[in-house]
Amino acid sequence: MPFLTPINFKHFKLNYLKNLLLLTIILSLSSCTKDLVDEKSFDFFDENFANKTIVVAGSTLNDGAIVWINEKKIKLIGNGTEATGLSHQNNKIYVTGWTYGGTGSVWVMDLDGSNQTQTELQGKFSEGQRITIHDGDIYVGGYFQNGSCFWKNGSKTNLTVNADSMSWGIEVDQNNNLFNVGYYMKSHSLIPSFWKNGTRKNLSKPRHGDGEAKYIQIVNNKKFIAGTTSVPHNFLGYITKPTYWVNGQRKTGDIGSVDDGWQNSEVFDMFVDDQENVYLAGFSQDMDLEYPTYWKNEKKHLMSNGELSGVIRGIEMINGELVLAGTQSYFPGTPCIWVGEKTYVYDENAVGEVWDILVIN
Repeated sequence: MPFLTPINFKHFKLNYLKNLLLLTIILSLSSCTKDLVDEKSFDFFDENFANKTIVVAGSTLNDGAIVWINEKKIKLIGNGTEATGLSHQNNKIYVTGWTYGGTGSVWVMDLDGSNQTQTELQGKFSEGQRITIHDGDIYVGGYFQNGSCFWKNGSKTNLTVNADSMSWGIEVDQNNNLFNVGYYMKSHSLIPSFWKNGTRKNLSKPRHGDGEAKYIQIVNNKKFIAGTTSVPHNFLGYITKPTYWVNGQRKTGDIGSVDDGWQNSEVFDMFVDDQENVYLAGFSQDMDLEYPTYWKNEKKHLMSNGELSGVIRGIEMINGELVLAGTQSYFPGTPCIWVGEKTYVYDENAVGEVWDILVIN
């Protein structure tokens, strides 16, 4: 270092003070930016869901089965692998899910996630998929080692057994009829179906194609059932399309042109509003990726104009605006919520899944 004359020392001192001031400003801005980000994340639920509680069920690789109650993460007791279905009654949150290689469960907790209890579902390798509460009884749709079933307060009733058969969605109508929806296999084809009080009825599917019914919602005493159907294709083998049935009448959504690369889709949830508009949520797939997608009355809507890969697994509506839950990127991905084009990411470092969303007023 050269000898510092008074002039050089003055310049050195000025440069030092300038750099120190610049560093202080940068650190201050960085701190402010962090505070703004944290504040924005904290305010997201207040700004978008005033006086409401948003519950999302899913999992992360580090935690196993969890629910998020607004921004708070709640790990479910009992080493569950996935939390897949949600319901709510009398200031209690009800969750169903399962442990890989083990059994399904129902968890019950207070609205803040405290006072958890766990009840295992009967049946080897049982998996609870969707849950509903009716007259104080807890109904879960799902399947076990030998086929499709449902549980009432943890006690199993078989639907279609000793065959490839699964049930997911479950609902009770105003006449106390219990409905399960799913599929069973016959002659190497998947037959979309529903069970009314345990008796199975088939839903229509394309000729030479397959179908899976997965979710049910009863609106104005009409039974809306959502799922997928597939049709043969000379080049691709099969093309899978979003599908819903209204009192048994089948309607199929658009996935886009095969010439543009669109080839498949999957449906993971349904919402029907009071005007009987039907919203399906899931993904659509081209030759490259899966993209978070919802359909309104068969019309396709890509999130972020198709610039984002991922999947929607839960759909609700608040004051006419869709609230979506899923992951950025797919299987597994980064758990998040969409409100319009606004996104809330629970944890950018988390890798996991989302399976259902619940809005508590």
